Amino acid sequence: MGEIIKLLPSGISNFEVIRKNNRYYVDKTQYIAELEGTDNYLFYGRPRRFGKSLFVNTLAAYYDVKNKDRFDELFSGLWIHDHPTKDWAKYQVLVLDFSKVSGDVDNVEAKFNEYCCLQLFAFAMKYEDMYYKGFADDVKKLKDADGCLNMITTFAAQFGHPLYLIVDEYDNFTNTILSLHGESVYRAITHGEGFYRELFKKFKGTFERIFLTGVSPVTLDDLTSGFNIASYVSQKPELNRMLGFSEIDVKEMIKYYHTVGMIKGDLQQQTDFIISTIKPWCDNYYFSMSSFVNGEPPMYNGMMVMYYLKCYMSEGEFPYDMTAPNTMIDYGKLDHLIKLEQLKNNDMRGSIVRKAVEEKYVLGVVKEHFPARYLVEDENFISLMYYYGMLTITGRMGALAKLTIPNNNIRKQYYKYILENFCTVVRIDNNELAICFANAAILGNWHEMFAYIADMFKENSSNRNADEKVIHGFYMCCFSSDPYHLLCPEMELNHGYCDIFLMPDKRLSDVKHSFIIEYKYVKTDSKDDEITTKLAEAKAQLKVYSAAEQIKNMTIGTTLHCIAIVFKGFDMVKIEEV
Repeated sequence: MGEIIKLLPSGISNFEVIRKNNRYYVDKTQYIAELEGTDNYLFYGRPRRFGKSLFVNTLAAYYDVKNKDRFDELFSGLWIHDHPTKDWAKYQVLVLDFSKVSGDVDNVEAKFNEYCCLQLFAFAMKYEDMYYKGFADDVKKLKDADGCLNMITTFAAQFGHPLYLIVDEYDNFTNTILSLHGESVYRAITHGEGFYRELFKKFKGTFERIFLTGVSPVTLDDLTSGFNIASYVSQKPELNRMLGFSEIDVKEMIKYYHTVGMIKGDLQQQTDFIISTIKPWCDNYYFSMSSFVNGEPPMYNGMMVMYYLKCYMSEGEFPYDMTAPNTMIDYGKLDHLIKLEQLKNNDMRGSIVRKAVEEKYVLGVVKEHFPARYLVEDENFISLMYYYGMLTITGRMGALAKLTIPNNNIRKQYYKYILENFCTVVRIDNNELAICFANAAILGNWHEMFAYIADMFKENSSNRNADEKVIHGFYMCCFSSDPYHLLCPEMELNHGYCDIFLMPDKRLSDVKHSFIIEYKYVKTDSKDDEITTKLAEAKAQLKVYSAAEQIKNMTIGTTLHCIAIVFKGFDMVKIEEV
């Protein structure tokens, strides 16, 4: 019999299930040793769908005293098997996953208590033979999370059993409450004698080790009011690659599936094709400024990589819509966070979300922690967007970080959100827009596409100040819906930056036309000669951009159209092809 193929563990976050069922596992166990060499109480944050749950499940399996005789079974072939740490299989491990707690504000306390009691009872059953007969039943009778936890920690200390607490998605239901019900309801839970705060008080001192994961440190700061229950290690350079996949990881995965026959053809050609296709959609995450400065490669979102590879291996092609559904931003939460930001600055042009879309980068300090009441401050809102994975480190200017949208997956979600907000003030006929895109990409009839978007822009912008950035942002939002091209804003070409490059999607053989677009803007009282000058400037720039070697490579098989556009106020007054 041949080798049993290791299937991708898409959606599986249980380490033991992956190992027992021979699923493909990207080895991250070297970071167990890194963590053990730091403080005993740690907080590590990453965006949603970045592999947090699988990693904490790996920690639980490694440190569980019940797995002392299963070391080879669980860890054979992994880094940690050859480098076991001193605390291996030392602890009784309690795992709490607060994504299981409903964010329904009317029932959240009851649901929280119910979930915790269930987990504490399961813990007592698992380790009962290390206490006394009937221990689990005694825990179950208490029916109160505080009481159950007190009993377990008291008897653990009495019997001399060290405890390890792992809390996954610690801020999941509190973030939901903050975004949907506001700060006053959120504060009732996380401040004073709120039930969540009261439970957190009992953690430190009763557990020898604590490992907390979540998206952002905001809730933790509120729960502890600045008293550090845990060291914030999310931005430690040595832990930058603890979650997510490096490009080496991705190439090893491609090599494995090529070896077992699930990816066919020449290995190098297939590797180059797969990497070049998925990289713009799921790469480019940095979680440490030091890692960026020192030239370390960025990280891929592992969930996205597996989604794309699974489609490619089963269908022979990548998904038509490359926006991975499992990584979609929660628009309800995003909308609330944007409204919070606008409490400080009601000018939509001043919106940080707009800046991220319209400019090369935004500047800010990524803070390790801050309370929810300071979310209205620009610097903290920027940090929150970074923690959510909506921005990533792309450089620095003095003491400030340069932050930009990491990849096309996230960029398209920004555009979708902004476009949906445009739709509340102007009617956008998505079917008409889709027809315009098809005519431009397949037939080369681009005039109606630009005319339709220009009309929508004028209708939408009647109550706003128009300038080049506003125009650029609106057009990018519209082009984000184009299924035939990859939207590349501000691409560097021959030492300059084009406004928009619509790169043909090489997966689609019927795409015959590609576009470079350059916008210019003049004020409403400008004369004709100024319009002529601006048009000439745009044309000159387009000639330079179109001569770039990478443009020739990226547009092979298509006719390249270089479009110069001049706006006067809200009106498109000139549009010419170079």
